[in-house]
Amino acid sequence: MQHKNEIVNKVLNVSRNLFIKQGYAGTKIQHIIDEAGITTGSLYHFFHNKEDILLHIVKDVFCQSVELTDNFVKKTDDPCLRFSLEIMGQICFIQKYREISELYLVAYGSSLISEHIVIMATERNRELFKKFNPDFTYEDFYARTLAIKGILHSFIDEYVHYNKLKDDNRLNNILGLTLPFFNIPDKQIQKTIQKTKKIFKSGSIKIYGLQI
Repeated sequence: MQHKNEIVNKVLNVSRNLFIKQGYAGTKIQHIIDEAGITTGSLYHFFHNKEDILLHIVKDVFCQSVELTDNFVKKTDDPCLRFSLEIMGQICFIQKYREISELYLVAYGSSLISEHIVIMATERNRELFKKFNPDFTYEDFYARTLAIKGILHSFIDEYVHYNKLKDDNRLNNILGLTLPFFNIPDKQIQKTIQKTKKIFKSGSIKIYGLQI
């Protein structure tokens, strides 16, 4: 088990660094194998292809994001802030590390990865906002999560290709558009936005070892 974890972690770490350094499209499977110092058989024993590697990286980032917010906010307290920190974390991440934005666009553009993102986020949103919406079904949360994914994808695409919005306005708009899906009052939304900005301005948050 330890040997398996070592190989998997090495492939993910090497792949993440290569994706950032030379781009997802510019990174070939052979580059990963050579950099990780493993055999072709070892890589394909644990991963189907390059897309599967990126899927594992996305899952890791999602889990880190959830763990990160739960460290800042007690699980029983302020689900709006937890949601906001997770959303803002992604946006601040790509705004500070532009080279990572391509990976987000690739992930959102992949039907395989998008499906997993929506499933994980649906469960998370249901956990956070069930008490605000006790009559919501799983399908209700799923539909809203699909809409949120579309909003995030659009804003990231705008940042990469046009970048006409000020960073603060981008963050305000994203939260202003997404939190109402869960029937959060406007006053609470504005309060959540201010709290979130204060946390991120402190510069104490890291994902994958990178400062946000």
